[in-house]
Amino acid sequence: MLLDRLNETHWTWLVYLEMLVAGIAAGAYVAATILELSGRGRSPAARTAHLIALPMMVLASPLLIADLTRPDRFWHMVIMSERGLPMLKPWSPMSMGTWLVVAFSGVCFISFVDALISLGLFRLPGWRAERTIHGGPLGVPWSMLGAVLGLGVGIYSGVLLTVSNFPGWGHTVMIPAVYVVTAMITGVAAVVLARSIRGVVDLDDVVLAQTNLWLIGWWLVLMVVLMLSVLGSASGRVLLGGIPLLALLAAVVLAGVAPFVLQSFRPLGLSRSLALSSALVLIGGFCLRYGIVMAPQLR
Repeated sequence: MLLDRLNETHWTWLVYLEMLVAGIAAGAYVAATILELSGRGRSPAARTAHLIALPMMVLASPLLIADLTRPDRFWHMVIMSERGLPMLKPWSPMSMGTWLVVAFSGVCFISFVDALISLGLFRLPGWRAERTIHGGPLGVPWSMLGAVLGLGVGIYSGVLLTVSNFPGWGHTVMIPAVYVVTAMITGVAAVVLARSIRGVVDLDDVVLAQTNLWLIGWWLVLMVVLMLSVLGSASGRVLLGGIPLLALLAAVVLAGVAPFVLQSFRPLGLSRSLALSSALVLIGGFCLRYGIVMAPQLR
Protein backbone atom coordinates (compact mmCIF):
# COMPACT_ATOMS: atom_id res chain seq x y z
CA MET A 1 0.00 0.00 0.00
CA LEU A 2 1.12 3.54 -0.67
CA LEU A 3 3.76 2.33 -3.15
CA ASP A 4 5.53 5.28 -4.73
CA ARG A 5 3.65 7.70 -2.48
CA LEU A 6 6.32 8.24 0.14
CA ASN A 7 8.27 10.46 -2.22
CA GLU A 8 5.27 12.45 -3.39
CA THR A 9 4.31 15.85 -2.04
CA HIS A 10 0.59 15.31 -2.49
CA TRP A 11 -1.65 12.52 -1.29
CA THR A 12 -5.14 12.47 -2.76
CA TRP A 13 -8.53 11.59 -1.30
CA LEU A 14 -7.85 8.01 -2.38
CA VAL A 15 -5.40 7.68 0.50
CA TYR A 16 -7.59 8.59 3.43
CA LEU A 17 -10.66 6.91 1.90
CA GLU A 18 -8.73 3.66 1.52
CA MET A 19 -7.51 3.93 5.11
CA LEU A 20 -11.10 4.31 6.27
CA VAL A 21 -12.46 1.43 4.18
CA ALA A 22 -9.68 -1.00 5.09
CA GLY A 23 -10.04 0.00 8.74
CA ILE A 24 -13.78 -0.71 8.66
CA ALA A 25 -13.07 -4.18 7.27
CA ALA A 26 -10.54 -4.85 10.03
CA GLY A 27 -12.83 -3.57 12.77
CA ALA A 28 -15.81 -5.53 11.46
CA TYR A 29 -13.78 -8.71 11.61
CA VAL A 30 -12.74 -7.88 15.15
CA ALA A 31 -16.44 -7.46 16.01
CA ALA A 32 -17.15 -10.92 14.61
CA THR A 33 -14.24 -12.31 16.63
CA ILE A 34 -15.64 -10.82 19.84
CA LEU A 35 -18.90 -12.65 19.17
CA GLU A 36 -17.05 -15.84 18.23
CA LEU A 37 -15.16 -15.84 21.52
CA SER A 38 -18.45 -15.48 23.40
CA GLY A 39 -19.93 -18.51 21.63
CA ARG A 40 -21.99 -16.42 19.17
CA GLY A 41 -20.07 -17.18 15.98
CA ARG A 42 -23.24 -18.15 14.12
CA SER A 43 -25.28 -15.16 15.29
CA PRO A 44 -26.81 -12.75 12.76
CA ALA A 45 -24.52 -9.97 14.01
CA ALA A 46 -21.39 -12.08 13.47
CA ARG A 47 -22.63 -13.08 10.03
CA THR A 48 -23.25 -9.41 9.17
CA ALA A 49 -19.69 -8.57 10.22
CA HIS A 50 -18.28 -11.23 7.89
CA LEU A 51 -20.49 -10.02 5.05
CA ILE A 52 -19.13 -6.47 5.54
CA ALA A 53 -15.41 -7.24 5.85
CA LEU A 54 -14.77 -8.75 2.40
CA PRO A 55 -16.59 -6.08 0.32
CA MET A 56 -14.70 -3.40 2.21
CA MET A 57 -11.37 -5.06 1.37
CA VAL A 58 -12.48 -5.50 -2.25
CA LEU A 59 -13.25 -1.77 -2.34
CA ALA A 60 -9.91 -0.89 -0.75
CA SER A 61 -7.92 -2.70 -3.44
CA PRO A 62 -8.82 -0.48 -6.43
CA LEU A 63 -8.33 2.59 -4.24
CA LEU A 64 -4.81 1.38 -3.50
CA ILE A 65 -4.06 0.60 -7.13
CA ALA A 66 -5.52 3.85 -8.48
CA ASP A 67 -3.34 5.92 -6.16
CA LEU A 68 -0.08 4.36 -7.35
CA THR A 69 2.17 6.33 -9.68
CA ARG A 70 2.06 3.35 -12.06
CA PRO A 71 -1.24 1.51 -11.40
CA ASP A 72 -0.47 -0.98 -14.17
CA ARG A 73 2.48 -2.28 -12.10
CA PHE A 74 0.61 -2.94 -8.88
CA TRP A 75 1.44 -6.63 -9.06
CA HIS A 76 5.13 -5.75 -8.50
CA MET A 77 4.19 -5.17 -4.88
CA VAL A 78 3.71 -8.93 -4.36
CA ILE A 79 5.58 -10.63 -7.22
CA MET A 80 9.18 -10.19 -8.42
CA SER A 81 8.94 -9.11 -12.06
CA GLU A 82 12.04 -11.00 -13.20
CA ARG A 83 11.88 -14.20 -11.12
CA GLY A 84 8.14 -14.56 -10.56
CA LEU A 85 8.69 -15.21 -6.84
CA PRO A 86 6.86 -13.56 -3.94
CA MET A 87 8.13 -10.07 -3.18
CA LEU A 88 8.60 -10.08 0.59
CA LYS A 89 10.77 -7.56 2.45
CA PRO A 90 10.39 -8.05 6.22
CA TRP A 91 12.30 -4.80 6.88
CA SER A 92 9.89 -2.74 4.79
CA PRO A 93 6.60 -1.58 6.39
CA MET A 94 5.17 -1.12 2.89
CA SER A 95 5.99 -4.67 1.82
CA MET A 96 4.71 -6.18 5.06
CA GLY A 97 1.56 -4.07 4.79
CA THR A 98 0.91 -5.33 1.28
CA TRP A 99 1.12 -8.93 2.42
CA LEU A 100 -1.09 -8.19 5.40
CA VAL A 101 -3.74 -6.89 3.00
CA VAL A 102 -3.42 -9.99 0.81
CA ALA A 103 -3.56 -12.43 3.75
CA PHE A 104 -6.41 -10.63 5.50
CA SER A 105 -8.41 -10.47 2.27
CA GLY A 106 -8.01 -14.24 1.93
CA VAL A 107 -9.29 -14.85 5.46
CA CYS A 108 -12.20 -12.46 4.84
CA PHE A 109 -13.09 -14.36 1.66
CA ILE A 110 -13.36 -17.67 3.50
CA SER A 111 -15.47 -16.12 6.24
CA PHE A 112 -17.67 -14.41 3.63
CA VAL A 113 -18.33 -17.73 1.90
CA ASP A 114 -18.96 -19.32 5.29
CA ALA A 115 -21.57 -16.65 6.05
CA LEU A 116 -23.31 -17.22 2.72
CA ILE A 117 -23.40 -20.97 3.33
CA SER A 118 -24.82 -20.41 6.83
CA LEU A 119 -27.65 -18.48 5.13
CA GLY A 120 -28.34 -21.51 2.96
CA LEU A 121 -27.59 -19.68 -0.29
CA PHE A 122 -25.43 -22.53 -1.59
CA ARG A 123 -23.50 -25.61 -0.47
CA LEU A 124 -20.06 -27.06 -0.86
CA PRO A 125 -19.01 -30.65 -0.11
CA GLY A 126 -18.73 -31.01 3.67
CA TRP A 127 -19.60 -27.35 4.11
CA ARG A 128 -23.24 -26.59 4.78
CA ALA A 129 -25.47 -24.37 6.89
CA GLU A 130 -25.40 -26.59 9.95
CA ARG A 131 -21.67 -27.22 9.65
CA THR A 132 -19.84 -23.93 9.15
CA ILE A 133 -16.42 -22.78 10.24
CA HIS A 134 -17.75 -20.04 12.47
CA GLY A 135 -19.61 -21.37 15.44
CA GLY A 136 -17.78 -24.68 15.08
CA PRO A 137 -14.48 -26.10 16.40
CA LEU A 138 -12.42 -24.06 13.93
CA GLY A 139 -14.30 -20.84 14.57
CA VAL A 140 -12.15 -19.43 17.36
CA PRO A 141 -8.68 -20.11 15.87
CA TRP A 142 -9.80 -18.93 12.43
CA SER A 143 -11.35 -15.78 13.88
CA MET A 144 -8.26 -15.04 15.97
CA LEU A 145 -6.09 -15.36 12.86
CA GLY A 146 -8.33 -12.94 10.99
CA ALA A 147 -8.44 -10.49 13.88
CA VAL A 148 -4.65 -10.40 14.18
CA LEU A 149 -4.27 -9.83 10.44
CA GLY A 150 -7.03 -7.24 10.53
CA LEU A 151 -5.39 -5.32 13.35
CA GLY A 152 -2.18 -5.43 11.33
CA VAL A 153 -4.02 -3.89 8.37
CA GLY A 154 -5.50 -1.28 10.70
CA ILE A 155 -2.15 -0.21 12.10
CA TYR A 156 0.28 -0.35 9.21
CA SER A 157 -0.97 2.73 7.34
CA GLY A 158 -0.20 4.68 10.50
CA VAL A 159 3.25 3.12 10.64
CA LEU A 160 3.91 4.23 7.06
CA LEU A 161 3.00 7.78 8.00
CA THR A 162 5.36 7.84 10.98
CA VAL A 163 8.37 6.61 8.95
CA SER A 164 7.92 9.39 6.40
CA ASN A 165 9.60 12.80 6.44
CA PHE A 166 6.38 14.80 6.26
CA PRO A 167 5.91 17.37 9.06
CA GLY A 168 3.52 16.13 11.70
CA TRP A 169 3.58 12.46 10.78
CA GLY A 170 7.08 11.58 11.87
CA HIS A 171 6.96 13.50 15.14
CA THR A 172 4.79 11.14 17.15
CA VAL A 173 4.45 7.40 17.59
CA MET A 174 0.79 7.81 18.49
CA ILE A 175 -0.58 7.83 14.94
CA PRO A 176 -0.42 4.01 14.51
CA ALA A 177 -2.11 3.53 17.90
CA VAL A 178 -4.87 5.98 17.01
CA TYR A 179 -5.27 4.38 13.59
CA VAL A 180 -5.75 0.83 14.85
CA VAL A 181 -8.32 1.84 17.48
CA THR A 182 -10.09 4.00 14.88
CA ALA A 183 -10.32 0.89 12.70
CA MET A 184 -11.89 -1.03 15.56
CA ILE A 185 -14.52 1.55 16.47
CA THR A 186 -15.52 2.22 12.84
CA GLY A 187 -15.73 -1.49 12.05
CA VAL A 188 -17.93 -2.27 15.03
CA ALA A 189 -20.02 0.80 14.20
CA ALA A 190 -20.51 -0.44 10.63
CA VAL A 191 -21.87 -3.75 11.91
CA VAL A 192 -24.25 -2.10 14.39
CA LEU A 193 -25.38 0.40 11.73
CA ALA A 194 -26.15 -2.34 9.23
CA ARG A 195 -28.18 -4.22 11.81
CA SER A 196 -29.94 -1.09 13.10
CA ILE A 197 -30.98 0.09 9.64
CA ARG A 198 -32.71 -3.23 9.09
CA GLY A 199 -34.56 -2.82 12.38
CA VAL A 200 -33.42 -6.22 13.65
CA VAL A 201 -31.42 -5.15 16.69
CA ASP A 202 -30.96 -7.92 19.23
CA LEU A 203 -28.88 -8.47 22.36
CA ASP A 204 -25.70 -9.12 20.38
CA ASP A 205 -26.00 -5.76 18.66
CA VAL A 206 -26.52 -3.97 21.96
CA VAL A 207 -23.49 -5.76 23.41
CA LEU A 208 -21.38 -4.73 20.42
CA ALA A 209 -22.55 -1.12 20.77
CA GLN A 210 -21.70 -1.11 24.47
CA THR A 211 -18.33 -2.70 23.81
CA ASN A 212 -17.69 0.01 21.26
CA LEU A 213 -18.25 2.66 23.91
CA TRP A 214 -15.36 1.18 25.88
CA LEU A 215 -13.22 1.23 22.74
CA ILE A 216 -14.29 4.82 22.02
CA GLY A 217 -13.31 5.83 25.55
CA TRP A 218 -9.84 4.39 24.97
CA TRP A 219 -9.72 6.09 21.56
CA LEU A 220 -10.46 9.47 23.17
CA VAL A 221 -7.55 8.97 25.58
CA LEU A 222 -5.26 8.19 22.65
CA MET A 223 -6.48 11.28 20.81
CA VAL A 224 -5.54 13.48 23.77
CA VAL A 225 -2.11 11.86 23.98
CA LEU A 226 -1.65 12.31 20.22
CA MET A 227 -2.38 16.03 20.41
CA LEU A 228 -0.14 16.49 23.44
CA SER A 229 2.70 14.56 21.78
CA VAL A 230 2.98 16.99 18.86
CA LEU A 231 2.93 20.17 20.94
CA GLY A 232 6.66 20.04 21.56
CA SER A 233 7.59 20.21 17.88
CA ALA A 234 6.97 23.15 15.57
CA SER A 235 6.63 20.88 12.53
CA GLY A 236 4.52 18.44 14.51
CA ARG A 237 2.05 21.18 15.36
CA VAL A 238 0.81 21.21 11.75
CA LEU A 239 -1.78 18.75 13.06
CA LEU A 240 -3.10 21.40 15.43
CA GLY A 241 -3.99 24.24 13.11
CA GLY A 242 -6.45 25.24 10.42
CA ILE A 243 -8.66 22.72 8.67
CA PRO A 244 -6.79 19.64 10.04
CA LEU A 245 -7.46 20.77 13.60
CA LEU A 246 -11.13 21.33 12.78
CA ALA A 247 -11.28 17.84 11.27
CA LEU A 248 -9.71 16.28 14.36
CA LEU A 249 -12.06 18.17 16.67
CA ALA A 250 -15.00 17.08 14.53
CA ALA A 251 -13.77 13.50 14.86
CA VAL A 252 -13.66 13.80 18.64
CA VAL A 253 -17.20 15.20 18.80
CA LEU A 254 -18.78 12.86 16.23
CA ALA A 255 -16.98 9.61 17.00
CA GLY A 256 -16.28 10.28 20.68
CA VAL A 257 -18.79 12.48 22.48
CA ALA A 258 -21.96 11.92 20.44
CA PRO A 259 -22.08 8.10 20.81
CA PHE A 260 -21.96 8.37 24.60
CA VAL A 261 -24.83 10.88 24.61
CA LEU A 262 -26.99 8.99 22.12
CA GLN A 263 -26.51 5.58 23.70
CA SER A 264 -27.01 6.89 27.21
CA PHE A 265 -30.30 8.71 26.56
CA ARG A 266 -31.53 7.01 23.36
CA PRO A 267 -33.66 10.00 22.32
CA LEU A 268 -34.75 8.30 19.10
CA GLY A 269 -35.42 4.85 20.53
CA LEU A 270 -33.00 1.95 20.59
CA SER A 271 -32.61 1.14 16.88
CA ARG A 272 -32.50 4.73 15.62
CA SER A 273 -30.19 5.91 18.38
CA LEU A 274 -27.78 3.06 17.65
CA ALA A 275 -28.00 3.76 13.93
CA LEU A 276 -27.29 7.49 14.33
CA SER A 277 -24.54 6.87 16.86
CA SER A 278 -22.84 4.36 14.54
CA ALA A 279 -23.17 6.64 11.51
CA LEU A 280 -21.52 9.48 13.43
CA VAL A 281 -18.63 7.20 14.42
CA LEU A 282 -18.05 6.40 10.74
CA ILE A 283 -18.13 10.09 9.79
CA GLY A 284 -15.79 10.89 12.68
CA GLY A 285 -13.42 8.16 11.54
CA PHE A 286 -13.34 9.74 8.09
CA CYS A 287 -12.64 13.17 9.59
CA LEU A 288 -9.73 11.76 11.56
CA ARG A 289 -8.11 10.17 8.52
CA TYR A 290 -8.63 13.34 6.51
CA GLY A 291 -7.19 15.60 9.20
CA ILE A 292 -4.04 13.54 9.71
CA VAL A 293 -3.32 12.80 6.05
CA MET A 294 -3.97 16.33 4.80
CA ALA A 295 -2.35 18.27 7.66
CA PRO A 296 1.15 18.56 6.12
CA GLN A 297 -0.33 19.38 2.70
CA LEU A 298 -2.62 22.20 3.87
CA ARG A 299 -0.05 24.06 5.97
